[in-house]
Amino acid sequence: MAKPTTLPFSEFLILIGDGASPEVFAAPCGLTSKGLDISASSNGIEVPDCDDPDAPAWTGRVVKALSGSISGAGILATESFTLWNEWCLSGLPKNCRVKFDHTGMGYYSGSFILNKCGFKASLGDKVQVDIGLESDGQIIWTNS
Repeated sequence: MAKPTTLPFSEFLILIGDGASPEVFAAPCGLTSKGLDISASSNGIEVPDCDDPDAPAWTGRVVKALSGSISGAGILATESFTLWNEWCLSGLPKNCRVKFDHTGMGYYSGSFILNKCGFKASLGDKVQVDIGLESDGQIIWTNS
């Protein structure tokens, strides 16, 4: 059996745009876990068997909307506090990319709202940050 080629943590990047022209994207410091989920909301409808109307119907699905979410958690790096704080308090979207920083791969991009920004700490520990972003419109895949 051949071993698959895998990606290390460092090649999964969450990049936040600065809004400048041209826009510069940078990875916030301190995240020790990262995630991207793309989901579809759908409607289900029962599709009957035309040859045997008494047979159980199968559920057919129609996708009515696509959505994406980005998550991250880790140490609150003071270098990233201003980004999280200002973005959270603004309520405005930012352009983001989730990049697989490996030869021949690419990145997802789109506008995202910071809909969760939490800070917590326990005695004897470091301050933690927990963020959540929701897509604001279409997400696009771009090959490198």
